[in-house]
Amino acid sequence: MSIKPVEVSLVFRHFHPILAGAAERFRRYSAPLAIERIRYEVFTLREEEAHAENETLHETLHVRRFAAQGKPWARDAALFQRAWEHLSALRPEGHVLQTSLAHDLSTPWLNRIRSHGTGCIYVGTMVGRYDADLPVWRRWAQRWKSWRNLRPFHKVVVSTTVMARWFQNQGVDLGRIEVIPNGVDVKRFRPAAEVAEKLDLRRRLGIDATAPVVLFAGSIVPRKGIDLLLRAWPPVVDRVPDAQLVLVGGFDRPTFMTKERMQELSRFQDEMRFLAVREECRGSVTFAGESTCVEEWMRASDVFVFPTEQEGMGNVVLEAMATGLPCVITEFHGLPEKEFGKAGTEFILVPRNKESLANGLVQALSSPNMSYTMGRLGNEWVNREMRFDLTIDRYARLYRRLAGTD
Repeated sequence: MSIKPVEVSLVFRHFHPILAGAAERFRRYSAPLAIERIRYEVFTLREEEAHAENETLHETLHVRRFAAQGKPWARDAALFQRAWEHLSALRPEGHVLQTSLAHDLSTPWLNRIRSHGTGCIYVGTMVGRYDADLPVWRRWAQRWKSWRNLRPFHKVVVSTTVMARWFQNQGVDLGRIEVIPNGVDVKRFRPAAEVAEKLDLRRRLGIDATAPVVLFAGSIVPRKGIDLLLRAWPPVVDRVPDAQLVLVGGFDRPTFMTKERMQELSRFQDEMRFLAVREECRGSVTFAGESTCVEEWMRASDVFVFPTEQEGMGNVVLEAMATGLPCVITEFHGLPEKEFGKAGTEFILVPRNKESLANGLVQALSSPNMSYTMGRLGNEWVNREMRFDLTIDRYARLYRRLAGTD
C-alpha cells in the first residue's frame, strides 16, 4: 500500500536564511520527512531584497516570501491571508497548516482555514511566565485571550511535559496537546571518534590544543544568561588558570522586530564585550560568532555550559550531551522534567547564581573521571530517548492524521 502525500503549509515570521529556532528546526526536519512523502510549503516574510520571492531549497521544501508593511502582528496576518488563499483553492484532504504564531490578527484567517476543513497545528516554543502580582481579573483576561487565540488549532504540539502543563493552564484541553520532543540528529552530533579528530578540529577552529575549553552555543541575547556566565567566569579562571571560554553565536538578531528592542540588545551586547575583556578574565574569552557547524565546536570542547533564564526545551543541551560533553546548566524557567535525563547523572544542575555556576564549571573541569562518565551517560541517554528519527516518525503520523491520509 503506497503512502499518500501530505503538504504542510508552514507560516513563520522568519525562515532560512534568517536564523530562528523553530523555523530552523523544521527546515532540518524537511529532508527526512520527504521519505515519508511530507512536503513543506513555507509562507514567510521577505526580509531583504536579496532573498528570492520563491525558492525551492530542496524537492519537498518550497519557500514563498512576501513583502509586508506595518507592525509585526499585521505582517503576520498578511502571511496567514496568503496561506488561506493557497489552501482555499485546494481540497482539505492531504493538507495541514502549521505555525508558531497565534494572536488577535491571525485568528480570523485561522478560523477560515479551519472551517475549510484543513487541519491546524500550533507548535509551542516557550514556557510562559505567570505574573502573580497582576490582579486576578487581569490574569483571567490573559488566560481567556490565550484560549481564544489557540482555539482554531486542532493540536497544540509542545516539546516537554512542563510546556504541556503550561498550555493546559492557559485553557487548552489536554486532549488537544501532543508532546513531541525536538529530537537530536545523533549522526551529526556525536563524540569525537578519537583524540586525533579533536586535535585536528582545535587546529582548524583556532583553539589551543591543551587548554580546558568551556563552550556556550546560542544567541548573544539577555535571556540566554551570558551576563551571568561572564560574571561567573573570573572565579573559574582563578581556580583553573588555563581554562578558555568560547561563545558560539551571533550578535545580529533580525528576529528582534522593533527599534527599541534592537537598541536594548545593542546596549546589552556592548556590555558583554566589556565584561569579556576585563583584566579578571585574563584574555580567556572568545566570541566565535555564528556557526553552521556547531557540532565541530562541541567535539573540540571539554565542557558545555547553559546559563539560560527561560526556554521551551533547550535542545542545544541535548546536542551537547549527544556529543559526549558534560553539561553544566542553571535552573531555568521551563526546565524539562522528563526530556533532559537526570540531574547529577546525565548533566550537572546548579542554582542560577554566579557562585554556583562557577563551582559547577570548576567541578566539571577538575574532575576528568566524573566528566567522562557523565558525558558517556548523557550520550547514551540521548541515543536511547531523544533520537531524531523518533521525532520525525511522530510528526509524520500527526500530519497524516490531521490531513486525513492515515
